Amino acid sequence: MNINHSLINWNLNQFNDIHNKAKTLILGSFNPNNLNPEENTDFYYGRNTNHFWKSIARNLNLDINFFTNNIENKLEYMDKYEFTFYDLINSIDFICNDEFSLNQYVNENIFTNYSDNELFRVRAINYNGELIHKNLNFNYAILDLLQNKTLKKVIHTTGNNRITQNLIANPVNQNLGFAPFINQIIETSNENGILFVPISYSPSQIAVNLGGELYMNNLDNWIRENVLNI
Repeated sequence: MNINHSLINWNLNQFNDIHNKAKTLILGSFNPNNLNPEENTDFYYGRNTNHFWKSIARNLNLDINFFTNNIENKLEYMDKYEFTFYDLINSIDFICNDEFSLNQYVNENIFTNYSDNELFRVRAINYNGELIHKNLNFNYAILDLLQNKTLKKVIHTTGNNRITQNLIANPVNQNLGFAPFINQIIETSNENGILFVPISYSPSQIAVNLGGELYMNNLDNWIRENVLNI
């Protein structure tokens, strides 16, 4: 079973112009394309529960729902503040001999409240007695964008448990390809004089709920400094 990124549903024509002149690149992990169209987002960090666009709104004293389900507002402010997005993963292949177990696993752990741990933890999962293998298909277009002379900075929203403040990628010793790909991004950034910011805050609802008001304030300050540059 191949799970694509949900961007296959998006109209990216206007986004591409913004993308090619951005000064800040924001890296996320993966946004799965759900088989139920109503469960998909309109754009990066587009779920109503995610705090990325809410943080932009808070920082700019806009209504908290200014960007909710509004791709035009998102694109307008991306253009104004010169930032763009890419996710690290284009698609994931899941392989299992038992189709029922595979479908159940994907519905429960990928289409519903998945975490980065679910993606990057192990290559094979024992689920209900069945072994499910996964292959991550990384987004190597990121490396091409890093050749763009307009880019000045790369930040990521996977949190410092996934990429430490010393820019060490985790998991290091598991054969998923995550650490080598991140290292390649960091090296390519350095070669092109692009700053890879070591500090990261995840805007996910889980992270904000766990961290409380202090975490949300830190997230807002981080986005103000690294995304809005104000």
